[in-house]
Amino acid sequence: MDWRRLFRRDGEAWVRPEPPREVTLRAVAFVRSPVAKPRPHGWANVESTVVFEPEHARRLEGIERFRHVIVVFYLDVAEGAPEKPEQLELAGGRMAGIFATRSQLRPNHLGVSVVELLGREGLALRVRGLDAIDGTPVLDVKPYLPEYDRKDG
Repeated sequence: MDWRRLFRRDGEAWVRPEPPREVTLRAVAFVRSPVAKPRPHGWANVESTVVFEPEHARRLEGIERFRHVIVVFYLDVAEGAPEKPEQLELAGGRMAGIFATRSQLRPNHLGVSVVELLGREGLALRVRGLDAIDGTPVLDVKPYLPEYDRKDG
C-alpha cells in the first residue's frame, strides 16, 4: 500500500509523509498494584494506583471529573517471554489469533484497559480493574467518553 496520500485542507494540497515503522515511547506513569506477577484472571476488583511523573502534573488537571479512564500501558514483563505465538488455544480447544485474545504475548506488548477512576490525589490516580502488575509502565491515560467509546451491538 502506498502510504503517501493526497489530502486537501483549506484548499491546500498536502502529501502525507511516509509513516514510521518503529516508534519510541516514554512512560508517563507507573502502576502501583498489590499484584506482583502476571495472572490471566481476577482483575475486576483489584485496586491500584497510577503514579505520574512530576512533569505531567498539569496534564492531569480535570481528570477527576470522569468516572472511568482508559489506561494504555506497556506489558514489559511479556517482552522477555520465550514464545511469541501467532495463535493461542482457548478453553474448549478452539484456536484464536493473538489479536483475537487479551493475551499479553502481543507483537508490541501493549495493554489497554477501561477502569473505574476512584479518585485523584496529586500525581496519583486510584483505579479499580486495571489488569497490570506492580511497576508496569503507563504510556497514556484518556477519559472514557461513552458517546465515543461505548459501542452497543
